[in-house]
Order: sequence, then C-alpha cells, then structure tokens
Amino acid sequence: MIDSWTKKSANGKTVTFKIEGDRKSGFVYSAGMDGRDIKEITGSLKVLTREDVEIMFASYVAGR
Repeated sequence: MIDSWTKKSANGKTVTFKIEGDRKSGFVYSAGMDGRDIKEITGSLKVLTREDVEIMFASYVAGR
C-alpha cells in the first residue's frame, strides 16, 4: 500500500481512502464508508495525489 487516510464527509461519516499499486502494474484507488467499498482501477502509471483521489470519489462520499 502506498497511502491510506480518513476524512469526515459532509454528512459526518468517516471515509477511508486508499492508494495501492506501483508504477509497473498501475494503481488501484478505493474509498470505503459504512462497510461499503468502491474501487477505481486505472492502468495509469502515474500516482494521483490525495486531492485527486478525493475528487474522483466525491459523488460516492456525498451519497449519490
């Protein structure tokens, strides 16, 4: 794992974000909240910033 962090969403729930992978095989980005997890698998060899990952999952965190 490369990075993992938590934030409170606007509705007060804790969201866990993770970045996993490497530059050779690509990266997997995930967000988890209330026992639900979603993953965005990319073939990108460039790692996204924390802010980029949070933006990618913004609608999920908002409950949409």
